Amino acid sequence: MNNTHLRWIALAIMATLPAFVACEDPDENSYSPSLTMVRTGAVTVAEPPPIPEALYVPGINIKPEDYDIAELELYLTAIDLQAMQEIDDPTPLEKHTDYDYEAGSGSLTDALADEGTMEFDDVEQGAMGDCYLVAALSAAIYIDKDNAIRDGLIRDVRDENGFVTHYVVRFYDAWGTPQDIDVDADLVRKNGKVTYARSMDTRSGEEEWWVSLVEKAYADWHGGYPAIGDGGWAGDVMQAITGSNATYRSTKYLSDKSVVDSIRGALDRNRPVVAGTFGKEDGVDYEGTNIYAWHAYSVLDAGQDEEDKYFVQLRNPWGEVEPAGNGEDDGIFKLEMGEFKRLYQGITLGGGYTVDHSAPDAVDDLAVAEILDGGVALSFTATGDDGDSGLAASYDLRYSTDPIDSDNFYQATAVDLAGPQTPGTAERVEVEGLDSDQTYYLALRVEDESDNISPLSNVVEATLGSTGDDDDDDTAGDDDDDWPLDELEEFEAGAAGWNTSGLFHLTDTRAASPTHSMWFGDESSHNYDTGEQVTGALTSPVVDLSGASAPTLVWEQILDVEDDASYDQAFVEVATEGGSYGDWTAVWERTGTATDWEMIDVDLSTYAGQSVQARFRFDSVDEINNDYQGWFIDNVWLTD
Repeated sequence: MNNTHLRWIALAIMATLPAFVACEDPDENSYSPSLTMVRTGAVTVAEPPPIPEALYVPGINIKPEDYDIAELELYLTAIDLQAMQEIDDPTPLEKHTDYDYEAGSGSLTDALADEGTMEFDDVEQGAMGDCYLVAALSAAIYIDKDNAIRDGLIRDVRDENGFVTHYVVRFYDAWGTPQDIDVDADLVRKNGKVTYARSMDTRSGEEEWWVSLVEKAYADWHGGYPAIGDGGWAGDVMQAITGSNATYRSTKYLSDKSVVDSIRGALDRNRPVVAGTFGKEDGVDYEGTNIYAWHAYSVLDAGQDEEDKYFVQLRNPWGEVEPAGNGEDDGIFKLEMGEFKRLYQGITLGGGYTVDHSAPDAVDDLAVAEILDGGVALSFTATGDDGDSGLAASYDLRYSTDPIDSDNFYQATAVDLAGPQTPGTAERVEVEGLDSDQTYYLALRVEDESDNISPLSNVVEATLGSTGDDDDDDTAGDDDDDWPLDELEEFEAGAAGWNTSGLFHLTDTRAASPTHSMWFGDESSHNYDTGEQVTGALTSPVVDLSGASAPTLVWEQILDVEDDASYDQAFVEVATEGGSYGDWTAVWERTGTATDWEMIDVDLSTYAGQSVQARFRFDSVDEINNDYQGWFIDNVWLTD
């Protein structure tokens, strides 16, 4: 019995192992395990998925020129990636530990290349024995006729200024659930050249990174380049890319027609195919063929030629080195079926791409963060691609002067926004070009790369103040929306003229009288615990105190927050027209808590004769112990 047969017995035994009782992750990362991790026992799981039969290809083949990287010319120049985050890089191979992790000058796809997108013949194996990985990657892109894989495989994440902060690679775990891996642009290099997998489209001064970053993410997922650089299973990589298990078939037991039918059946259904050669110990003579033992090749076609002879077309993941007589040395070549079956021991047929039917979660904490000059800033927490996990593709934010709901959302005005951040990130966006003295309603939906759309977010209301245009006699001190002295604000008619940010909003959850108040809290959770530090403000209209002698600010409140006043800070602040209503001075700050209504009064005599605004401001300081009711404010008035 040869070693190949022993491998299949071992794999069959692994496929029938009982459920494990422990769950361990030796790398202590937060990633869900891949099929390879479960197959090899790198992790143990309580309910292992089916482990399909697969061909293991040892990592012994490296493109010949990569054995001596030290002689290659330095031709890539590093650039200032000003917004790029520093993300921990996977450990390189031991023989490359003295190489450098550096970024170069480039982008995901080379805009100067003919295609300007991901193409199967971009993929080039580097100085590592992961032909199984790069061959499977090339094969998956080759069959991706409708861009279902390209659109979700790797994306850049940008900040509010449009600068790339990092990249997200989408794989599928052992159970077919999406698993996103974050990577930065740093790659292992020697004398400027990318050491591991790279794109054939890379040229001097303009690298194309998508191939390198997919490989880097796969290495990071598995605990470092050593975990993937010494052989592996092409079928497991196909499953990681498509979400569906692959099938292995030995050429020994297939007729010529069956080989062709198997390959064509997979390719016609947009399923990747990889072929693996025999091992050196299997007695196959590769001398003079320009095909290598223990090597994986992408399969591009199979059929019958003009003489009705069966053939298979393949691609070497080196991007070159092929049998003679196949034209340009681009690694793409045809073999007559007899020669194919002599040199290749089996084919791995990928499963279909997993169609994403999971919509992103709705944003439920959309809030007005700040009223701007001619606009409004909004804050919210990023949700995911599938529920609350994975990187979503885009936001659809809209505004209207009429209330927004699910029926009229798409009739509202759309706002062009940057792409989403990773789930749980605090987002801030600005909407510009709005009219003063106008109330706007704003809401958003989240979309993924498969056009799944989240439910509608909560709807927020923002009222812009006056511009202070002297031609319209509309200064802050005499605006029609100013708050008259001695007028009680019960918030029963809404919050006209009052600006809110953070979690402050109009509510009927609790009120001093009769039914409404303003509340810093969340309607769904009944607290202000969002998992992050939270801040917000409730700002009054302008009050003219020119005729007042001893003005007093009075309000009723429930302030149910953490006992320690150094956290969950609450302030009342005043700004004056003389300071253009931007220089806030604290006139009250909380020292205790109150779970029932209490009345507070603050002497504002020092502001007599001026026009002022009052602001109620809350800051949790941290993300801990935020599961209290929050701050309710009602019956506010300035009296003399």
